[in-house]
Order: sequence, then C-alpha cells, then structure tokens
Amino acid sequence: MTGVIGAERDARHAGVMKFLTDVEGPISGVPVASATGFRLRPIMRQGTASSIPETWVWFPSVSAARQAIKQMYHDDRVLRVFIVTDEAPPRFVEWVER
Repeated sequence: MTGVIGAERDARHAGVMKFLTDVEGPISGVPVASATGFRLRPIMRQGTASSIPETWVWFPSVSAARQAIKQMYHDDRVLRVFIVTDEAPPRFVEWVER
C-alpha cells in the first residue's frame, strides 16, 4: 500500500491519505455520455500502449470508446482493453473483450 508521510499534518493534502487508502470498485450505472469523458487503456503483449493512437484520444461516450476498441484489436499486440473515466484519478468503467 502506498501512503504519503505527514499528509495528515498538511492542510494542502487533507484528503490524500483517504484517497490512497480507499478501494473503489467499478462504476455502477455509468451514463452513456459523461461530462468527464472516457479513455482507453490497452494491455499489451509486447511494446508500450503509447504506440497505439487510440490510447491518446478522449471519447465523449462509452459507445464511442467501444467503437475505437474494435480498431485497437486489429493490432496483434493488444491483448485486452479497458475503459476508464477521464478524471484524476481515472476510475474503471468496463473491460471490453475481443
């Protein structure tokens, strides 16, 4: 588990320890369109995900992200892809299988 030493004493980092210790599950009831948008995170066989163009694109909806995943799966190095929200920190939305 990662933690920030002394975070509880500094007002600027008041919520850091809570954030680092909370475990969040998948988002339930994610809207089809969100103000924050969505991003794709591929799991690669070899190489890095930064070489896949769809990794860098912001998607306004889950359905738009799913369409882009179809293109990602044409690359043999991509094993699996999951969708996350475009927030800090990103939150898991769903796995999309081949």
